[in-house]
Amino acid sequence: MKFGVIGEPCIDHIHREGVEHRSLGGILYSVVSLAVIAPHDEVYPVMNLGSDEYGNICSFLNRFENIKQEYVFKVDHNTRVVNLYYKDQSVEFVSPDTRTVKNHDRDENSTEPARPIEFDSISGALGNFDAVLINMVSGIDITLDTLIKIRENFSGYIHLDLHNVVMRTSENGKRTPGPVENWLQWCTNTDTLQMNETEISVITPQKLKEYEVAEEALSSGDKGTKALVITRGKKGVTLYGKIEKSILDEKYFELDKSDIQSIEGVKFNDSTGCGDVLASGFFYKNAINSQKDYFSALNYANKLAGIKVENRGVEELHMLVK
Repeated sequence: MKFGVIGEPCIDHIHREGVEHRSLGGILYSVVSLAVIAPHDEVYPVMNLGSDEYGNICSFLNRFENIKQEYVFKVDHNTRVVNLYYKDQSVEFVSPDTRTVKNHDRDENSTEPARPIEFDSISGALGNFDAVLINMVSGIDITLDTLIKIRENFSGYIHLDLHNVVMRTSENGKRTPGPVENWLQWCTNTDTLQMNETEISVITPQKLKEYEVAEEALSSGDKGTKALVITRGKKGVTLYGKIEKSILDEKYFELDKSDIQSIEGVKFNDSTGCGDVLASGFFYKNAINSQKDYFSALNYANKLAGIKVENRGVEELHMLVK
């Protein structure tokens, strides 16, 4: 199969316990992890890559025979740099707006991202793909208009990780989450959707609770978004799906929630990119299964994320498959 992976690469500077570690980052977590778990398939990153890191990143991707670089676009813009400052321990608190319990384990700031990937750059590639993974790493990797056009012009499976669509970047580069006015359009132009618990708690201007967001996102009957994944760090993941029922020959859907605990007994080294690896695993299992067993796909993806936390950076993703 041929998989398209849309998003923006970056350079991560990970600060933990007074030590700084530089690593490739952003969409590269999705691209490389997918290439590792699907060695007999072809992976096509679709991304704008800054001229300053173009040679370095392309050389790294050349290590993987199944990563094809036809849709890697060199742009006259420095590659985004993200500083991730991890706290000594995860801080748990309750959102005063939504009463949602969240874990916060890092602060971050970022330089300016590259421009969004235009639909014209993507449209020619869509006919080459069997499935598409979109990871909004910078938050402006593509525009909402481009997402809608992808959905209108691509009949294959799409998984969307909303990720940093909720992030706002201040003048000093500090990134903080906030509501998104057109959030429902973002959430309903895909087959499956992914957010973390912080993102879903702030995405709606109406300050909807998590279950209410899931109801709205999955309300389009047998069409539109069919499953929602919520990542919770060390607390595991949640899957919201739809169960078809009928009364007097009238079909309707009910929301179904399943919680999966994080993998126990892993040696923690680095949580950066765990959500991206989980997205790759979930996407891959659904892309190759026409019956779409979302629960089994998420179990597989959760195990991959457990392996990822034992390894550092994109450079050690080859260890996902031992």
